[in-house]
Amino acid sequence: MSLKNLFEAHQVDLYRDQYQVFKNLTLTIKRNESVAILGANGSGKTTLLKAFNREIYPASKPNSWLKIYGKENWNVWQLRSMIGYVSDDIYKTYTPEVRGLEIILSGFHSSIGVHGSIQHKITNVQLKKAKAVMVELNLLNLIDKPLFKMSTGQQRRCLLARALVNDPQTLLLDEPTTGLDLISTFHYLKLLTKIKHRGRNIILVTHNLQEINADIDRVILLRKGIIIAEGPREKIITAKNISLTYGINIGLSMVDGKYLPYAKG
Repeated sequence: MSLKNLFEAHQVDLYRDQYQVFKNLTLTIKRNESVAILGANGSGKTTLLKAFNREIYPASKPNSWLKIYGKENWNVWQLRSMIGYVSDDIYKTYTPEVRGLEIILSGFHSSIGVHGSIQHKITNVQLKKAKAVMVELNLLNLIDKPLFKMSTGQQRRCLLARALVNDPQTLLLDEPTTGLDLISTFHYLKLLTKIKHRGRNIILVTHNLQEINADIDRVILLRKGIIIAEGPREKIITAKNISLTYGINIGLSMVDGKYLPYAKG
């Protein structure tokens, strides 16, 4: 396996809740490549990210492997320090009373909050780094604010800060703009552009075509655990491919560099 590859799956079977999502999945993602994974609910997008983050392991079978950064076997905590993960699943595990700084500090330990023994492991260096990330994302006013009093946009930015606090090489973003209004979505995507230009891999899972802009190098289209098409963004996002992915007749237009789908017939 070349160290140029970030992720390599070969003939991999992936299960989630005893249901087979992927059969004989073969897929390679290179380092320094920004990828969008697009598909309807139930297509396998989140399962793929969970395999990447070692929340799901492939079924054991001959001539099958799944490698991340060139290795099949990882200390999961070491791997997660190299990968920043943002998902609605993580958000739902926090208690409503957890405060902004605590959310971000928990990223150092891949934990939910910093209560108990984890609280005593927080160093001054980590505290300084967490506050620096909060400054970068304009979150300092949320240091002591509980989660339930934050807007949805503030909550999403806190989760992004949690993912960034270890200065990871790769960001996994599972539908990060879910629940955001139009203005907050634009602000969030602008923030991702800034992050991408600092040399990180971004793997974006979405069902929203408007999130796929010029910062995305490659697109993978999924339907029911099958890769419908994958390749350079400008070649893959076509009305025909999107219609196949979602199983309905879709037209596409382009406005200010963004894809706008519309129903046909």
